[in-house]
Amino acid sequence: MSERISRLCDELRIKLHGLDRRLGALKSNGVATFERSQAALEGQLDRVEQRIYDHRVAVEAANARAKTWVTQRKSPLHAARVPQDEKTEFYRLESEAREAETYASAAFELAAAAADEAILAVLLAVLACNRVDQANLRPTEAPSQ
Repeated sequence: MSERISRLCDELRIKLHGLDRRLGALKSNGVATFERSQAALEGQLDRVEQRIYDHRVAVEAANARAKTWVTQRKSPLHAARVPQDEKTEFYRLESEAREAETYASAAFELAAAAADEAILAVLLAVLACNRVDQANLRPTEAPSQ
């Protein structure tokens, strides 16, 4: 495995570990009081939204790279490439390897972005559930007669 792919695997592993830690923190926040929990969750939500916003350009570029690679792989010209000699074949294979690494890099960036989106969805769901729980705990007013 190339050094670049190995580095990307390590980065994704770190991001997934961070996701696991943040989800664990969310679970423990659910046990805390509503006010403290709500404030902590809203703070996490702000940080995740900011991270998604900060990485949007890189994610769009990664998406474009991935689409380009897939389009090129489906191209009839790609299948029709016939090497002229060994040296040409070597350069073709080397080029294919670089393109595949670029695609892998883009896929890893998209996976990390998807993990952030998943965290955002979980935070929004937990906040919504907290609001439902708070509404259920409010004392009901007696109807006036």
